[in-house]
Amino acid sequence: MPSQSMIAHIVDKEVFQEVLREGIRSRSEHFTLHRLKAQIASNLDTNAVNLQIGVVVPKRFAKKAVRRNAIKRQVYALVQTLALKYLNEVHVIRLNKEYDKSKYLSPTSKNFKIDVQKELQSLYGKEVRTC
Repeated sequence: MPSQSMIAHIVDKEVFQEVLREGIRSRSEHFTLHRLKAQIASNLDTNAVNLQIGVVVPKRFAKKAVRRNAIKRQVYALVQTLALKYLNEVHVIRLNKEYDKSKYLSPTSKNFKIDVQKELQSLYGKEVRTC
């Protein structure tokens, strides 16, 4: 498994916007993946070989912070395993639809985590490789 240093979090608003403008690379029931090569993004350190990741989980789709944080943790856990495959890239993963709260006991339940992980894996599996 790659070390934690293989992933950097996007903190610059302009970088988020630039990646989101590039269009959708893949879509699942709840998520959308946007990708961009780091050399193309204007505000990034192009000497870095890290995968840079941003996660957008709007309050309208996950009202409670515990649910938003649980989703983000699942995204970061999956992306950590894929870091070596996507060096020098910038990814933004966005939640586009609310998970059915009645289906899961809590956002920290094992079933919720498994379902989010499966969907994120399928998101990367359906990816259009044009970058």
